[in-house]
Amino acid sequence: MRYTIHQSKVNNGTKGKFYLRPVYDETVGLDELAEHMASHNSPFSKGQLLAILTDIVGCIKELCLESKSVRIDGLGIFEARVRSKGAKTRPEFNIAENVLNLVVCCRGVDEFRSSRLEVNTKHNLAKTAEVKPTAKADSVNTEQP
Repeated sequence: MRYTIHQSKVNNGTKGKFYLRPVYDETVGLDELAEHMASHNSPFSKGQLLAILTDIVGCIKELCLESKSVRIDGLGIFEARVRSKGAKTRPEFNIAENVLNLVVCCRGVDEFRSSRLEVNTKHNLAKTAEVKPTAKADSVNTEQP
């Protein structure tokens, strides 16, 4: 993992303190994930893997909207979450007015649980490199130091 150290500018108790922030070089989509998986001596082609992954995404959404949690061992549990604003009384609660959004969330399980990631990350951070900032403020150099 590559990272940078930044100073908080938020006007609360964190202002002026320094924090580690991961650096993400790119976002990998389903197509790139399928290509990556196919490169691991998979008996499936990139196209077959892409079709499977696309179906998985649709099915997870469908099952979550049916009030089911979907557990993928070694990765996470997917479930629908709702954010809403309160109403003073039950009769005043109206889904159209009080529900703000509905999202599918994932919480890590097994090796992806935050406690396991924390131990592994702290152990491996010494092996990673800090990204040096460029001359432009708040930007990061994408070159490995």
